Amino acid sequence: MRIVMFVVLLICFIMTGCTKYDLKITSEQIKASLESKDIQLSEPQELSSQNVFIKTLNNVKPEFFAINANQLISFYVYPSRQEAEKGIKDFGESTAATELYIHSEYQVANVILFYEYAGSTKDERVEEIMKEFQVTK
Repeated sequence: MRIVMFVVLLICFIMTGCTKYDLKITSEQIKASLESKDIQLSEPQELSSQNVFIKTLNNVKPEFFAINANQLISFYVYPSRQEAEKGIKDFGESTAATELYIHSEYQVANVILFYEYAGSTKDERVEEIMKEFQVTK
């Protein structure tokens, strides 16, 4: 019985060590995924430089695009998941006293994505894409 328990624990240990794959997503993958769902990316018009969704977070500047006329997508690509988590923390600290527009916030692997859709209907395709990235390994 002890041998069986030892073997099971050893297998679990080996499997855990083998699954520490650190998924990395590129900005090209994000843009391609958005465009594959027929989400057209364009340069935002009349965007304030004070917009919190385009500020540098944890020393990374975002790429940002207008979608669906008056909505904004911005994403930050970090070198690792840990750096992205620091970026989320930085965002929380820098916006603690700020009233934010209606938005969705996603952190998948090494990427943070903000989707601002204030004043309009949320495009569920954005959430579908982020879910697809979560299961992609």
